[in-house]
Amino acid sequence: MANNSSLSKRAALRQQQEMEERTKRTRRILAVGAGLAALTIVAVLAIVIMQALAKQAPVATEQLTPPNATASSGIALAGKQPQEGTPHLVVWEDFQCPACASREESYGPIIEQLVADGSITAEIRTAFFLDAGLRNDSSKRAALAAAAADEVGAFDAFHRVVYANHPAQEGTGFTDQQLRVDFPALAGIEGEDLTRYQELYDTRAFNDFTDAANQKFNDDQIGATPTFLVSGQALEFYDQESQTVLIQPTAESLLGAITEAFESGGQQLES
Repeated sequence: MANNSSLSKRAALRQQQEMEERTKRTRRILAVGAGLAALTIVAVLAIVIMQALAKQAPVATEQLTPPNATASSGIALAGKQPQEGTPHLVVWEDFQCPACASREESYGPIIEQLVADGSITAEIRTAFFLDAGLRNDSSKRAALAAAAADEVGAFDAFHRVVYANHPAQEGTGFTDQQLRVDFPALAGIEGEDLTRYQELYDTRAFNDFTDAANQKFNDDQIGATPTFLVSGQALEFYDQESQTVLIQPTAESLLGAITEAFESGGQQLES
């Protein structure tokens, strides 16, 4: 993934505006989906649920936790767990979220850079609320796949690959071919690791873990993705009223915003 730290302010502004529009579209999809669900006849809904359960892959009896899981159902980038005194960034995502893909494109490499040089630690927490509105299960399957990738030491690479190959049309989702074969290959997963990865994906070995993350998303009333939290405070990347980019896609700007939130939040590690 190319590092976009050299984007001009004008390009960054345009990208943030596009991201805001994508977020609005996502919320409209969810609203329409919720309205349709409320009008669905109970009998029809029951049939749909039964059909979905019949098609659903079997869930492994022995549920696993990713090796780099955090205490709050996230996965630590570079395997670096939160530690006292170091700013910790929590990123809430839904793998089908187009705004998440845009944010990852602009800021993902910078976050990895800041984690690598020890300036911050960071974790990715995945929700799958978009599955309901988009009427598929791609968000959850991608979350299961990402957790399986962590088991074979490739979470960071797999995370990049998913967003680099995001569907051009919202709602298209990800195929099993992509999640089982194509994406792991692009992430460098091969040989015995690939066999292990596919076994974990096929048996939904991280089902409980991904469900717990999604439940926390709901319990904490996060509400939207992407959401960036530091010491319990949400980072604001864009001011809609003034149409101004508040956090530029540079290491200096992002680290400054993270550090400021960390200090003003009492240097608390996000729970």
